[in-house]
Amino acid sequence: MNTQIIYDRITSIIIEMLENHKQNNFSESWISLSSDSIFAQNAISKHTYSGINQLLLNYLGRKYNHTFNSWMTFKQLSKLEGRIKKGSKAAMVVYKSVLYLDKKTSKNITKLVEHLLKSGQSIEHLDYKKLGYLKQYNVFNISQIEKLPDEYYKLNDLENLTEFEKDERAEHVINSTGANIVHSPQNDAFYRHSEDKIYLPERKQFISKEAYYSVLAHECSHWTGHKSRLDRPIENVFGSEKYSFEEILAEISSAFIMAYLGYENRITDNVDYIDNWLSVMKNDKQFIIQASSQAQKSADYILAFSKAEKVAV
Repeated sequence: MNTQIIYDRITSIIIEMLENHKQNNFSESWISLSSDSIFAQNAISKHTYSGINQLLLNYLGRKYNHTFNSWMTFKQLSKLEGRIKKGSKAAMVVYKSVLYLDKKTSKNITKLVEHLLKSGQSIEHLDYKKLGYLKQYNVFNISQIEKLPDEYYKLNDLENLTEFEKDERAEHVINSTGANIVHSPQNDAFYRHSEDKIYLPERKQFISKEAYYSVLAHECSHWTGHKSRLDRPIENVFGSEKYSFEEILAEISSAFIMAYLGYENRITDNVDYIDNWLSVMKNDKQFIIQASSQAQKSADYILAFSKAEKVAV
């Protein structure tokens, strides 16, 4: 499967998710935490899927009401003598790979280069060009597999969360960043780049702890874009592609942080934002991949201050 087809498939799933979110009066979750693991992971290796794979697998898990958030390849489940339930559809996991081509002949010399690098030899004598592209493989959710050993069907209870004012873990994560956060009676939340400050309504104005921390994580994600931090172009005109990119980046970054904290994050109810994202994604199939990658960097940057584990490995 070539890279463009992979981009198209991923984008179509995210578009479906956003359109469903609108049709369901904004009740759908971006990432659901109702299963056994906070983050989608491989049941055998315990590898936590990163970036766009978190969004894809968690959305599909919620769409098909999977009880678990662990996944296996066909080879892995076959080795355990598992059996895929009739009618189950595989989910796609993507990863970046590299192609090496001879500059003069355009011949694929990837195997040669990989052999040399693996054996510790130099490739400086080769006249090559390096091309990045996406590859994919299929996985199945544990809920789609029968006959596995009992250990794979065990569920872990998520620790109950306290009122958001007393959530010490969340407070520690946010306060450790050193971000300048100003609370005042108002009806808007935003990051002001010129002052490098985050402005929020008073805590008591928020309807829930999830709402408060989700908005705060979103604005902190914008804060990471300052030139003294991750240096992203964050002063953009509303409705532009760059503005859309930064907004959906912050929304995905917030989802990662909320998942880490143990909350079920909900995406924005702002129909203008969602319509704008949909418009851009339908014209740019790489948009969501790039936004997810930058969102993970933003979330990792925020969590690193509290010496927390990275969002995904």
